[in-house]
Amino acid sequence: MGILDFFFPKRCVGFGRIGKYFCDSCCIKIRYIAVNEAMCSMCEKPAIDGATHPRCRTRYCLDGLTSFFRYDGPVRKAVKAIKYRLVSDLDSEFISLVPRASLFDISKATICIPIPLHPARFRSRGFNQAEVLGKLIAARLNIPVRTDILRWVKLTTPQVSMKTREERLGNMKKVFQTVQTVQNMHIILFDDVFTTGATMRSAANTLKRAGAKSVWAVTVAR
Repeated sequence: MGILDFFFPKRCVGFGRIGKYFCDSCCIKIRYIAVNEAMCSMCEKPAIDGATHPRCRTRYCLDGLTSFFRYDGPVRKAVKAIKYRLVSDLDSEFISLVPRASLFDISKATICIPIPLHPARFRSRGFNQAEVLGKLIAARLNIPVRTDILRWVKLTTPQVSMKTREERLGNMKKVFQTVQTVQNMHIILFDDVFTTGATMRSAANTLKRAGAKSVWAVTVAR
């Protein structure tokens, strides 16, 4: 136990118990996404290994989606703690819960690009949670993280305030820009949570138009 643990002890996200961020009871309540629960990133219906259905594919769409956890219970609380309460040392313990088998299908990617924040939001928050978590996933895959390729250039209304799927999709049109080459790259596009997928689809569209060979979405939860 370090000196910081003495003055600021870790409390589990589910029950507030002192010791670690995920106690045994928290871990029991975590719902992992099983292989047979994988879904198409476009129509959100069941899909083999999360690959985008042939009937759903377009030239500039996501090639697939991998998510590790259901966005509820301790997982939801952990994501919010990282994102809004700045609990910065929770992330490594969180990512350690990702089963190694879940990483197999995305291990062929060559780089990981976390979804960026608009500069104004980055200044307000002080960090990008997608980048923090994405670096831990990339380290387990032994691939580099690139934060110098994709930029969020259009300040939008926060997605959480959008009431409908249509509003979220419209809100994310033409918000990204590439500033480095991605020609023929196989990319993991990483974010913390997949909801409607509007952000991921917009970013993938931008990367594909810039020449990316494949773009596979990876999120901690959905």
